[in-house]
Amino acid sequence: MDPLPVRTEQFTLEEDIDDEWAVRAETIVNEPSDEEEVKAKVEDARRKLNERYPDANTEDIFTEKNIIKYLRSANWNVVDAMDMFLTSVQQFKDFLPFITAGSPSQLEKVWSKKIVWVSPKRDQWGRRVIIFRLGRWNPSDFSVQQLYTATFSLLQMISLEAVTQVAGTVFVADLQGFGFKHLKALGVEELKCLGSFLSGGFPMWFRKLHIVNNPRLFNMLYTILKGFLGPRIKDNVQFHGYQLPTLLEAVPADILPKDLGGQSNDADIDLSVEALKKNEDRVLAIMEQLKYLSQQ
Repeated sequence: MDPLPVRTEQFTLEEDIDDEWAVRAETIVNEPSDEEEVKAKVEDARRKLNERYPDANTEDIFTEKNIIKYLRSANWNVVDAMDMFLTSVQQFKDFLPFITAGSPSQLEKVWSKKIVWVSPKRDQWGRRVIIFRLGRWNPSDFSVQQLYTATFSLLQMISLEAVTQVAGTVFVADLQGFGFKHLKALGVEELKCLGSFLSGGFPMWFRKLHIVNNPRLFNMLYTILKGFLGPRIKDNVQFHGYQLPTLLEAVPADILPKDLGGQSNDADIDLSVEALKKNEDRVLAIMEQLKYLSQQ
């Protein structure tokens, strides 16, 4: 497929893909072009999920849009999509404190530090790019649970974008400033939770994880984290060290902040958070649905 121009695109949730992306979806995620085949796979997935939760009220949960989100994240394999859905539910059993530490509007301490955001510009393959600056986090300012919840909420929001469901995302982890205070704050449970997010417990393709400005101390932590990563992401991790030119070869400069060699401005940082707060009710509703099923 030919690359696309890097362009700003509003965070428009749940709009369907256009004709151009319908063609791309056939190649990228094996999306059926035949409407009857789409309906058949959706119904098959819905039937299997209802069998799994026979006593739950699932009418508002197993909607066509929601099932398609999981099917796209599993290349339209019904069994794999169901496994991913069940893993998403399991996260609410295993890691509830890490994903329910506040609503988006209650996490201003996190947003004010400009630690995590989604670029309003899609890259040359139509992917959303998430910037995560762990080194800027001071554990004494707010908890890792709040940091994870903020990140999880942003991911939930962009998972509702049909183009993102097809194109996937790129994760840029900037470790400038990472030190012993971070190492001390990130225990085994925190790493397990992060590994679950990235490895198939979330209905989204993480196409690439770029790690930049990583000190040796972080490399020690990654050795543990790697044990919790599945093949969906483990084989797509690229370490850049302090070599910004290699990062710029992979991620357009228009998307990266200036201190990573890019050209984006501070206004770009706030747009995804503003969109999340605007769509807070929708995002929280999804999280409540998953929490509800985790209690069944």
